Formats: sequence, structure tokens, C-alpha cells
Amino acid sequence: MSLKYRVVFVNPGEKTSRLAEYDLSEVRGPVSLGVKLHSEVYESWKKPVYHPDNALVIGTGLLAGSKLYGVHRLVAVFRSPLTRGLHVAAMGGAAYQLAARLHSIVVEGAAGRPTIVLLRGHKDGAVEVSFSEVEDSELESVWRGYRGLKGTYALTKYVVDKHPDFFKGGYSRVVAVGPASKYTSLGALFSATLFNGEIDYGSEDLAARGGPGSVLLRAHNVAAIAYSGSYDRSVDLPREMTELRAISDYTVKKLGKPYINAVIEAGTKYRYDPKLNTGGTFGSNYPHLRTQTPMFNWNMIYLPNDVREKLFNYIMKYYWEPFNKEAIESKSWKTCGEPCPVACKKVRKGRYKTDYEPYNGLGPMIGVFDLHEAERLVELADAYGFDVIELSNLIAFVFDALENGLLRPEEVSLHTKPFFNPLNYTVEHSKTNADLAEEIIESMAWGTNPVLRLIADRGLRSAAKVLDLLYEERTEERKTRFVDLAVYASFGEEGHITPNFYWTPGMVAPLPVLGRYWTLYTGVFLDPEEFAAKSYERAVMELMIDDSGVCRFHRGWAEKLLPSLYADYYGLKDTVQFYKRLYKRLTEYQSHVAEPTLWESRKVFDYISKAAAEYANKTWTEKFSVEGEKSVVEWWARFKKKLAELVSSA
Repeated sequence: MSLKYRVVFVNPGEKTSRLAEYDLSEVRGPVSLGVKLHSEVYESWKKPVYHPDNALVIGTGLLAGSKLYGVHRLVAVFRSPLTRGLHVAAMGGAAYQLAARLHSIVVEGAAGRPTIVLLRGHKDGAVEVSFSEVEDSELESVWRGYRGLKGTYALTKYVVDKHPDFFKGGYSRVVAVGPASKYTSLGALFSATLFNGEIDYGSEDLAARGGPGSVLLRAHNVAAIAYSGSYDRSVDLPREMTELRAISDYTVKKLGKPYINAVIEAGTKYRYDPKLNTGGTFGSNYPHLRTQTPMFNWNMIYLPNDVREKLFNYIMKYYWEPFNKEAIESKSWKTCGEPCPVACKKVRKGRYKTDYEPYNGLGPMIGVFDLHEAERLVELADAYGFDVIELSNLIAFVFDALENGLLRPEEVSLHTKPFFNPLNYTVEHSKTNADLAEEIIESMAWGTNPVLRLIADRGLRSAAKVLDLLYEERTEERKTRFVDLAVYASFGEEGHITPNFYWTPGMVAPLPVLGRYWTLYTGVFLDPEEFAAKSYERAVMELMIDDSGVCRFHRGWAEKLLPSLYADYYGLKDTVQFYKRLYKRLTEYQSHVAEPTLWESRKVFDYISKAAAEYANKTWTEKFSVEGEKSVVEWWARFKKKLAELVSSA
């Protein structure tokens, strides 16, 4: 059994590759590798974010190739053009087809023309890397339309067609970017399971948060990474992890139940919850979140309960019920591309993978409450390779600015305003809002409108400040700033990220990595010290899960089992402490360019103060009422201080 973490470094500019190995005492997965390389080798915080030394690490953990479920997540680590700090994004299942004797791929350097990287793993363990260039005009032409497809879907098919021999025999997969990676900083990495060279719709996934696709294309000029192979990774693993019976015996000893029972119990929400008669994040989240569901650019925080109830009823009738009928009753469930009994992908009409985050973002967040209007937006955003969470926050911001008179429709290439006043909104307005959102997505994807390109390239925080200067007369006349319409966490002088769709202080609290679930994101409001302690605990566990290449839908059993697995089979007895130290190193990197900074938007202050009342914290509700903004600043500062104490003690 090997006790080394194997990496291939790929330089598309020099057309070279090299292999390296790392001791498990310092590198155990893509995140620990990324932190080490960016901190010690590239010192990427010193350079522009699209510098070729902004290495993109994509890889998996030590368990890939085993019979454990959910351990083939493909994790990306890079310096984000949005936060300006190190960031992590992940997609499900895409490492299952990485049948090569390695754990991670590191892209460094920059090609002169758009390049496809082709990596093959041979049975004897050899790793072969080649490069295929395309013209800029050809890449753009493929994105606009190829064999009836567009964007990431089209590029995936193009790569398969251009290199047919590469995809013959063994496992294969393509990781591709779309035009969003060229014209915006919101670009995602897209990948779908392939069967005989054809895309298996519903299994596709994206590593999106923070803009990894934009880094791959704009820092390295790589449009796609394809890998195929026939190497049996199980030969490098402990025998006990390659046999389901041995794994089950182990979990009976450690968890008191057979492995399949532990997996199904932990994944009930994502597979099927009999209490709710639904499943998946979409089916389960709405009955749980109810009127706390983010809507109308987070403006639901200002609405009276009866209006929120009306809007929630729209969600259940026009969003949730059709989903249940089309995806749950039909049992049209898939995996992300690796064998898994959870089958979390709920697919409607044989095509539309329907998850909570993208559908809430391009749904209620932008005033679309009709599932079938939203589905075309989600598919278009995926095709163009967007981070849909960030994209939908931006569209909601633009709609809010139009509603408040800070922007005019023609300034963002629209023919009319959206219906964005929740007080007189009806579900019939969904189509108009969806049509306008589609126009914005098209404009952002291709960079055709100056205002939208500013927002999508510079990011919401910087763009809002520029817009405040450009339209100063309007902001003064309406006594509303662009900045005050936005909800984001800020880092350093320019960095930011918008929150995932949960109304909780944990999504914007002063933590070194946000935009993911490295925080406490349940609907509670706690004293800042307690909130910081619980967020730190969750961050360390989520970091362990990501570095291990484990799907977080399996965290219920994996968090309990990973420390003992590493101890018993790899001799690594310091797992939790290792990840506390890694979180500390990551925090130290962020201190150079992406230290969390105090909130700037009035809406974020309200987001925090109103959450105290929403979650029935009487002490802080009264404090916010009496002391106002001063007490919100106090909560932020106390949280940050406590977190610093916890991190420094690692």
C-alpha cells in the first residue's frame, strides 16, 4: 500500500507535465495540497488573481477507488477572483472516472491559445499527458452551438468528437468551462457522466463557487481537462476498503450498524424522507425553511408574515408540488456518476436535475415561482458555465436596482422592468421575470452590456461601489445606495462572496472561507462567541470532508468514521488536529489579501438584526432595537475575536 499523495503538475504553456509525491504528514487531499502550494511555492497572494501562478488544483482524497460511497468528489482549490483569497469548490462523482495512479492535477502556467488537456492513466500506473489547442474563434463558435448543444454541454461533446480514440475503453470524463469563464469572474467547472461518448443528462454537476472556471480559462487558457484510464486504484488501498463486507464489519464495530444502514440513514434527506414524502435538497428544504426561504433579493426579511406566507404558498403549489409529481413520484433518481444508494439527483422529464440552491436562486430570489419557467434559466446558466448562486444574487440585485429606480431597463439591455414588489406580486409575473433574467444571463455570458459586464467581472461588491459613483444623483435623490441593496460578506479591500440561500448569520459571519458550508448555517441566532465556536467546529469538519473528497451528503457517517479510518488503515492518528492546523494555515494565507472585513451594506446589517427576532433571541433583539448599528458591529467584532482565539490555539 502506498502512503504518498500523488500529483501531476501540468503546464499548458510549456506543454509539459511532471509527477510529484507528498508525504501524508503534510498533504492528504486537494485542499491541503492547494494550501501548501499557494502558500509555499507560488505565493499567489502577491500576484494578480489571473496570473499563471494562480495554480488550479483539482483532485480527490485518499479514499478514491475504494468501495466506500460518496468518496469520489472532485475538489478544486484556487485563489478566487471574487473573494481574492483561497477558495474551494467541489462537484460530485467526477473523480470516479479518474482512473490513474494519482490523486490530484495541478494546472500552472498559461497557454498561448485555448487548450484542452488530455490525461490518460495506464494499467501499469504510467500517467500520460497531452495537449490540444483550439482557436479562440473556434472555441467561441462551439459555445454558441455545436450539434444542437451550447456552452459547456457543447464543449464536452466537441472534446469527445475531436479525440475519439482517447475516449475508447476504460473510464473517461471531461471537465469543461463555458463563456462565463471568459467574460465574467463567476465561471464554473462543469462535468457530466459520459456513456459511449454521450452526456447522461441529470448526472451533471459543477464546481462553481468562487470562480474556478474563470481561473482555469483566464489564468491558464485551458478550456477543458479530459481524463481517461484503465488503472485500478484499488491496488493502492488497504484491502479492507475494497470489500463491502469488510467495510460493513468495520462500521458495525465503530458505529454499531452495517454500512449500508449508516449510509441510508445519513442520506435520508437526500434520498427520500418518508415523513415529508419527498427527497433531495429541493424537496426537503422548502418544507423546512418555509417563510424563511430567501426571496426577492433577500427582501423577505422586511415583509410581514402574511405576505411571506402567501409567497411560501406559491412555492409549495407552483414549485414543490410539480417537482414532487415529476421527480419523486416517478422515482427518476440518479447519482452524480459514482455508485451510490442515496441517488440524490432528482431528475424531471428525463433532463432537469433539480436541486434547491440553483432553483431557489433562479426562482424565488428573482421573483420566479413557476418551476417550468425556472428550469430553462437553470439549464442556460449551467450551459454557460456560471456559478448559479452568485449569478442569481447578481440578477436579484439588478432587479432590485430597477425596482428602486437606481437603474433603467435600457441601461442593462432590457425592454421593461421586472415585477419585483412582493406586496403586489402574483405568480403570473413569473414568466416576465424569467424572460428578463434570461436576457441578463445572455448579456453576462457574452459580455455584451457594459453595466452587466462590470457587475459580472468585477463582482458585486466592487461593482456596487462603482455604480454608486456613476449614478450618484440617483442614489442621493432616492436616498438608497447600490451597496445597500446587496447582501455579501466582504474580504480585504475588494473581495466578497454572496451567501448560499439560507437566512442565517453564519453565511456572512467573519470567517476565512464562505460561500460554502464551512460554517453554522442552521436557522438560529446565538451569542457571537457561541456562534463562532460552533461555526469553527463545522468549518473544521467540512474542511476534513472536502480534503477527503467525500460528498457532504454523506457527512453524517463520514465525520464519525474518517478519523478512525485514517488511524487504523493509514496510521494517521491526528486527523482532527491536522485539519485544525490546516484551517489555521488557510486563515494565515487569507490574512495577506482576504481578511474578513466589516459588513458594508445596510441590508446585511438588517439581515443580521432581523435574524435575531426571527429566531427568537430576545436579548439580541432588544439590544439591536436599542443600540442599532453599534450592536451589530459589536456582534461582528466579538465573533471575529473568538474565532481568532480558536484558530490560534490549533
